[in-house]
Amino acid sequence: MRTLADVYVAGRETKRDFAKAESLLDQAIAQDILAAYRSKALLLLKMPDPRYDQAMYWMKEAASRGNARAMADVGAMYEQGKGVPVDESEARIWYGKSAELGDSSGARRFGQSLYMGTGGPRDVENGVKWLEKSAAAGETDAMRVLAYGYEKGGGLPKDVVKAFEWFQKAAEAGDTNAFLEVADRSYDGSGTTADAKKSFVWYLKAAENGSAKAQYCVGLLYERGEGTAQDSREAVHWFKAAAENGFIDAFAELGEMYANDANLPRDDGKSIDYLEKGAAAGNVTAMILLGIKYEDGDGVARDYAKAIEWYEAAANKNSADAMYRLGTLYRGADGNLKDFGKALEWLTKAGAYGNAKAQYSLGDIYEYGQGVPIDRSKALSWFMMAAFKQYPEAMNAVGYYYQNGIGTKEDQTIARNWYQKAADAGSAAGALNLGWYYENGKDQDQAIAFQYYKKSAELNSAGGMFSLGRFYDDGLGIAVNRQEAIKWYLRAMDTGYNRAAYRLAYAYDATFSSDNAAENILLAMRQGDRQIADELKAFSSFTRTALKRSLSRRGLYDGPLDDEIDQPLKSALRDYAMTYGG
Repeated sequence: MRTLADVYVAGRETKRDFAKAESLLDQAIAQDILAAYRSKALLLLKMPDPRYDQAMYWMKEAASRGNARAMADVGAMYEQGKGVPVDESEARIWYGKSAELGDSSGARRFGQSLYMGTGGPRDVENGVKWLEKSAAAGETDAMRVLAYGYEKGGGLPKDVVKAFEWFQKAAEAGDTNAFLEVADRSYDGSGTTADAKKSFVWYLKAAENGSAKAQYCVGLLYERGEGTAQDSREAVHWFKAAAENGFIDAFAELGEMYANDANLPRDDGKSIDYLEKGAAAGNVTAMILLGIKYEDGDGVARDYAKAIEWYEAAANKNSADAMYRLGTLYRGADGNLKDFGKALEWLTKAGAYGNAKAQYSLGDIYEYGQGVPIDRSKALSWFMMAAFKQYPEAMNAVGYYYQNGIGTKEDQTIARNWYQKAADAGSAAGALNLGWYYENGKDQDQAIAFQYYKKSAELNSAGGMFSLGRFYDDGLGIAVNRQEAIKWYLRAMDTGYNRAAYRLAYAYDATFSSDNAAENILLAMRQGDRQIADELKAFSSFTRTALKRSLSRRGLYDGPLDDEIDQPLKSALRDYAMTYGG
């Protein structure tokens, strides 16, 4: 009778029928079947309109007949205030009775109440004892309570390794909540070795059990190819599952993928649709991405008003990034939209929220007086805020201010330290300035200067490339190597450094590449280095001859093709300067 009642309650093999289930349980109770008392209480709790008072009556009847699990349930009803006023101390008493009779659920609840100090004095030692008994009986909730205790160190010695071990035991025992905990910690290496493959396995288990967060994480791992082969279509599948289960971050990911994933056909309509769904659900990232799309005209017609609308929606949710983007839009816009007052307002708000990019921008605004009086002290103050947040270019700016005594007292040592921090954080300008400091400052060391110029060059700084070429050219901090010098001079020119031709002319001359040397003499003149025309004696006779040939090809020289610095050559160079604006 009791088993058939469970069938009617579950409604799987037959239509759900609470009335038939209750009738069957009443018949079983009439025969004094112990389990039927608790089953009737559970039935009353599961009804569409739960009858908590009656459920408590029958649960106590079961408990009074020695049903240890019913005792734990009575305790839970007191703790949750179902059918009775909330009474944590009464709940603890019932949990204790259940635990003493060997019920694993009662032991877990009793141990947790002791450990947390609910319903009575806190007793960590005995709480842990009962939790471990419950865990040993296979109660995965107890395992997770122990795991959280060791992870957070609340009463237990903080031990992330033990915490992970308990999460792992719970997961291996089939606890779906623990699947996600093990996945998270396997990914970030908390209490175990970071292992993206293991993380993926556990995320997938949790995702298949319906965890929306896990579905989102599986999507991320497929998208990035971490712990599994990269598969954009699988990523989309899991992001959609997560979105349908209410995990709104997935909408932003879908919006990004349909616009920018190289492995998927671009679909701007779907991208906008998902971003709008995410934004409507309150996802700040989706709002910002919509703002960017409308600001840039990416997949939609450019519409600054809509961009501002979405950025403001995100800013109203205290997004410092959205505030920064609003300030940047107003600062850099063309025409009537440019508004330094609004730019200052939004960047200041973003800076107050700790956005380092906004703080750096505010330093720029006060340095150059954009909509405000120039105030180098304020500029330094904002640069300092961003620098303390490890923003590389702000560190470099602080170094420059101290090096030159701008807005503060000059201090070369402080300048060097900030340049060092900037360079270590990947600032090409910081590395360049640190190279200059070791080349020209009070702690001169050409070998160190060379290393920082090299770092700056490798970070794509044109100035770093030129300086590195110069060091190879002159043998500063490194053996002379003209081929390396030429390589870096050329890279500097390709990156927009317009004064490298002067040096290239001499480097090519020194390596007997006369035609290249001659061409770079002329290029140097075009770039404004007109003094090179007065230095022709410093070049080889081969280069001077090549220079005459080059000018002759341009129709500017018709004299003898020798190495003499004669009047026709001087006239040709003057004509060249006038023709090309040197």
